[in-house]
Amino acid sequence: MNTKTISARQRKIRDNVTGYLFMAPTVFFYTVFTGIPLLMTVFVLSFSDFSLLKPITFIGLKNFRSLFTDPDFRTVMLNTLKFVSIIAPVHIIGGLVLALAVNGVKNRRLQGVYRILFYFPLVVTTSAIVIVWGYLYDKDFGVFNWMITTLGGKRVNWLGDSRWALLSIAIFSAWKFIGNAFLYYYIGLQNIPETQIEAARIDGANRWQCLFRIQIPLLTPTIFFVVVTTLINCFQIFDETYFLTKGGPGVSSQTIAMHIYRKGFQEYHFGYASTLGLILFIIVLIVTIIMFAGQNKWVNYDME
Repeated sequence: MNTKTISARQRKIRDNVTGYLFMAPTVFFYTVFTGIPLLMTVFVLSFSDFSLLKPITFIGLKNFRSLFTDPDFRTVMLNTLKFVSIIAPVHIIGGLVLALAVNGVKNRRLQGVYRILFYFPLVVTTSAIVIVWGYLYDKDFGVFNWMITTLGGKRVNWLGDSRWALLSIAIFSAWKFIGNAFLYYYIGLQNIPETQIEAARIDGANRWQCLFRIQIPLLTPTIFFVVVTTLINCFQIFDETYFLTKGGPGVSSQTIAMHIYRKGFQEYHFGYASTLGLILFIIVLIVTIIMFAGQNKWVNYDME
């Protein structure tokens, strides 16, 4: 009996060691490239004056006070909120509509074609596809302006006019990244037991009743995940603005993430850039906490 107990303990220890060894590379890289930089940002760089040309100098709360004197901080924060308010609903709602439409297609091969079409833009790198969109948005020779002038309208300076720059980036972002939300929704719909829908139809439920009484409630965990990740990604939007407009004209389309990049890697104010990064982290953390705190009121994890 003692021999069996010792053998079981040895096996458990061996399994635990094996598990920790598999986890070790991920934990190591996360600690080195995420954990330590985060701690450095929160406890060191945010309270320091630091650049590549001189050593770290502790300056207390001066970087935080600089937020109120930075002429661009309010603009970039407002731009970020605008992007979130425009792009997030398009991704969340548009992705759901596309997933419901594709899930309703009876032909499996045709479903596969639609999946590829909607997800393909996400696979292509932003730096490559933005060249094509740059031609589409071109003021003189772009396809969009050609269609507008053909219909009798005036040319639009999509990327060079502050009135249109945000909308232009939002349209590109919706086209490029909506496939991510679409795929999560589609997988969630595929995992809903068909027997429940068939039972509802036998009881006399129509298509819309099945959608709002069965599919949507059972899909709420997926919806919650998509909402949280989409909001986080929208607050960190960078690629679209950087490649399409460089944040211009001026800073009219610059986001907080791009402002961090500009302050840190173009002006070499790493201390102030770390403070901006900390502010962004706090905002995203608060939004995430609010979402998780309210999920119990509408997210249904019961598949029975």
